Amino acid sequence: MITEVQAQIQAQAAVESLVNPIDALAVLTRQQKALEEQIKALKADIANTFGEGKHQGEKYSCTVSLSQRAVVAWKAVAEEANVPAELVAKHTSTTSIITVVAKV
Repeated sequence: MITEVQAQIQAQAAVESLVNPIDALAVLTRQQKALEEQIKALKADIANTFGEGKHQGEKYSCTVSLSQRAVVAWKAVAEEANVPAELVAKHTSTTSIITVVAKV
């Protein structure tokens, strides 16, 4: 049976053997998605098992916090309040973002 460390070494070797950065990005993205799924499952398990508070493992600790987030749909509020589009535009900032998505 392959150990976690061996799997990590093999995965890193696979990425390093790729010459094309697009291929490397695709492989790393696939690995990232798998890790994100594992992380999500672990977080849910920890929260459900230990509940809110600070918890200690053998080497590391974590904190579980419960909270709620409120999001206001400002565009809808502005439309309902008949706020002129020019006023909304005046107080709207724009940021340039480059997005690169690997097809995996």
